Amino acid sequence: MEIPFDGLLTLLIFLVGIPAIVLQLISAAERRAAVKKDGLDIRSSLTIALSVIGSGLLLQFLITFVPLDLAAEAKNLYQQLIWLIIFVPLIGLVLRVAKRIPEQYGRREKIIEKLAKEVLAETQKKGRVAGGVFIDLANLGKQCDPGQEREMVVTALTEIIKVMLVSPAYKGDSLEAPIEELVHMLAANPEPRDLGNYGIAIKIFSEILSADGQLTTDDDKQRVVHAISKLGRTLIIHFKSVERDNIILDCIDSLEFALTKKAMLTEVSQALFEIGICAVEEHQDFMVVAALDKMTSLAENLPPLPPEFVADLLGLLAHFWARGGSRRDFVETKLGEVEKFLPKSSILSLEGAMIHCRQSMYFDVTDELADMTAVIKSKRTSRKKK
Repeated sequence: MEIPFDGLLTLLIFLVGIPAIVLQLISAAERRAAVKKDGLDIRSSLTIALSVIGSGLLLQFLITFVPLDLAAEAKNLYQQLIWLIIFVPLIGLVLRVAKRIPEQYGRREKIIEKLAKEVLAETQKKGRVAGGVFIDLANLGKQCDPGQEREMVVTALTEIIKVMLVSPAYKGDSLEAPIEELVHMLAANPEPRDLGNYGIAIKIFSEILSADGQLTTDDDKQRVVHAISKLGRTLIIHFKSVERDNIILDCIDSLEFALTKKAMLTEVSQALFEIGICAVEEHQDFMVVAALDKMTSLAENLPPLPPEFVADLLGLLAHFWARGGSRRDFVETKLGEVEKFLPKSSILSLEGAMIHCRQSMYFDVTDELADMTAVIKSKRTSRKKK
C-alpha cells in the first residue's frame, strides 16, 4: 500500500488553513493576542499531527522495507490498519481545531477576556498596570467600533482598575497607563455612540479619587483630575444631548472626591476652570454656572483659599462676564457672593488673578480680568461720590 500523501496533505492544510483564515479576519491587536505563547491551539495541534504522521511513516517503513515473515495479504492488511489508526485521530484533530479556533479567537469578547486575565496576572507580578499585553488590550479598544464593541474594552479596563484599587500593593501611582488609555480611547476620536462609555469612565475615575487606605502618593488622583477635565471638555465640544449634560455634571461633581486632601484643591480648581472656560466658548451657560457653583461651594467649605484657586474662580467669572448682557449681571452678583471667602479684597484679588493668568499664558482671560476690574472700580467710585 502506498503512503497516502494526498490525504495527509489535505488534513495538514485544514489544520493550518482554518486558523489562518480566522486570524486574517480579526484585527492586528486580536491577532497578537491570539498568537501569544500557549494561546493558539494550532501549535499543539500541529505538533500532535506531525507526531502521529511520523509514527505512521515509521511503521509503514518497517512493514514495507524491513524483512518480516509476513504474507503479502497480511502485510497489506497491516498497512491499511496503520493508516486507518493514523487517519482517525487526524480527522478528530481537524474537527477539534475547526471548532475551537473560531470559538476561542473568532469572538472579540473572548479575546478581550483573555487579554484582561493576562493583564491582571502581569499586574500582580509588577505591581502596576503596564506591559505588552496591556498595550494589546488598549490598541484593541482604539480599533473597536464605538459603542457596544468599545464598551467591552472600557469595562475590562475598569475591572482591572477595581482589582488594583483594593490590592494591598496599591500605593496611589500604579494606574497611569489605564487612565491615559481610557482618555485617549474616548477623546482622540469622539463619537456619539461612545457617550455611555464616557459615563463608565467617569464612574471608575470617581472610584480612583475616592480611594483611601495606605496611599503614599496622589499621582493617580492628579492624573484623574486632568483626565476628567479632558473628558468634560470633549463632551462639551462634541456632544449635544440631555444624557451628555448629566455626564458633564457627574464630571464636575466627581472632582470633589479628590479633596480628601486639601492639597488637591488647586488641581480641582484648575479642572473646573478649564471645563468652565470651554463651556463659555461653546455657549453652554448651564455648564458654566454648574462649574461656578461648585467652585463657590468649595470656596465656602475650604478656607483659606490658595491664590491659584482664587485666580481660577475670578478668571472664569471674568471670561463669562466678558460675554456681556445678563451674564454680566450674573457675574457681578456671584462676585458679591464669593467676596466674603476671598483672603483679600475683591480688587486686590482680581489684580492677583491677572498676574496669575498672565503667567499661565491665559492672555484673553487676563485682559477680561483687567476690563472687569476697571468697571468694578468705576462703579464703586460712583457709589462713593453719591
